[in-house]
Amino acid sequence: MTENSEQKEIQKQAKIVGFTYLVTTLIGFLNNFLIKPGLHKTETLLQSEFQFRIGVMLDVLMYALVMWMAVALYLLTKSIHKNRAILGFVFRAAEAVIGFVIVLIYLAPLTILKKAGNYHFNDDNLHSLASVFFNIYSMGSNLHLILMSIGAIIFMSLLQTASYIPKWLGYWGLLTYVTVLLGFSLQILLPEFPRNLMMVMAPGALFELIFGIWLLVKGVNLKKV
Repeated sequence: MTENSEQKEIQKQAKIVGFTYLVTTLIGFLNNFLIKPGLHKTETLLQSEFQFRIGVMLDVLMYALVMWMAVALYLLTKSIHKNRAILGFVFRAAEAVIGFVIVLIYLAPLTILKKAGNYHFNDDNLHSLASVFFNIYSMGSNLHLILMSIGAIIFMSLLQTASYIPKWLGYWGLLTYVTVLLGFSLQILLPEFPRNLMMVMAPGALFELIFGIWLLVKGVNLKKV
């Protein structure tokens, strides 16, 4: 590859990263604030089945995009430090794999309640079992966000090292993902850790939105490379 074609390829991967960041952020917002709220009540789940399935399909789309993002991030940063880029890819790919697994767990309550006649449980036991799967899904979500934040910290530090993005954006990203890592690790270490404190991480969604738009519109700075 000539130097010019290498730079074009880097900018292409930057646009892909920007696009996938932007779309996954919008999907996450749509799912968490418009589709999923109120759906985790086993008593009313069957009445909201179609809405529940829409949320599941949006999750599947999001994790497919995360896998694409992981590949693009690796291709974008491998010329900076290949080994660290591989490590970042492993964590972001693991995030996607765990994401697909927790989607399967998330579907379990619907399967249990919809095929209640096939199981030798009374109604209360079926609803309790469905609730258990929702709780496992919640813990799996914590693990998936820990893997995501580790991979994101690695890639953000690589982009910062190469001055591919402005310093203010890089530091904002590092602060965002360190906060996510610490917050969700505490959720596992200290089950009594107040969940409402997670609201302090809301600015992280704003970062991902700005970061995605920045890369999609401006690409990365290759002048210092």
